[in-house]
Amino acid sequence: MWHLVADSSCDLFTLEPSQQYDFQTVPFSIRIGHEEYIDTADISVEEMLTANENHQEAAQTACPSPEDWVGYFSAPGPVLAFTISSALSGSYNSACAARAMVLEEEPEKEIAVIDTRATGAETVILIRRACEMIEAGKAFQEVVDALHQVAEKTHTIFALSSYHNLIKAGRVSRLIGFIAGHLGFWGIGVGTDEGEIAIRGKARGTRSMIRFLVEEIKKTGVAGKEIFINHCQNPEAAQELKKQLLSAFHGVAVNILPTRGLDSFYAERHGLIIGY
Repeated sequence: MWHLVADSSCDLFTLEPSQQYDFQTVPFSIRIGHEEYIDTADISVEEMLTANENHQEAAQTACPSPEDWVGYFSAPGPVLAFTISSALSGSYNSACAARAMVLEEEPEKEIAVIDTRATGAETVILIRRACEMIEAGKAFQEVVDALHQVAEKTHTIFALSSYHNLIKAGRVSRLIGFIAGHLGFWGIGVGTDEGEIAIRGKARGTRSMIRFLVEEIKKTGVAGKEIFINHCQNPEAAQELKKQLLSAFHGVAVNILPTRGLDSFYAERHGLIIGY
């Protein structure tokens, strides 16, 4: 039995049952003022978003500790771990520390930690690709090498309609953020090859935002046969984007998922994260 484990930036809770692998997630935590929200299935995303919008100071997120990972890494069988980009969080380093701790006791154990250099939708693509290779009977190192290659080819693009976190982090002035929000401007960004975030442009209104996203995705091309749209309380925009992507890319499946707590915090209300 293989063991797939990811931090909660993956936006998944479960996978299709399999006799060859299982799947677990390790939660981030989000502290807003005196309240702490643990990114498990019990989190109230709506409550967390409202608290963040009403809180004047910057909130804090905390990645899983090495001890949080160790229990999953110790289970008998090969282990694949997936983390949010190491450029955005310490989750990758934490998982690597856990790997070292387990290998100290079991030096022959097969454990790989994959730095997705992304979050959300792109991570889902990597996890699903791992499942396919495990079902096909691929060897451990072959799976690991292929996942690194997939991570090199896949991309992330996102659209933000809210600027609370950017304002509180000092990346956008309060005046500009207020004006952009009230005029309906979306900020469009991408994940760089280094796993960082770069702003690509802006679009006024949802229709313009969707056109912008489709054109940007056309420029880089779809790496595989699946696109994932992860949305923060915005199924309508996600469905419309899916419609436009299916029209633009024939033979590509487009899937929609709601964001979990961490990606809801970063994408903010109505935000979209697309992996392709």
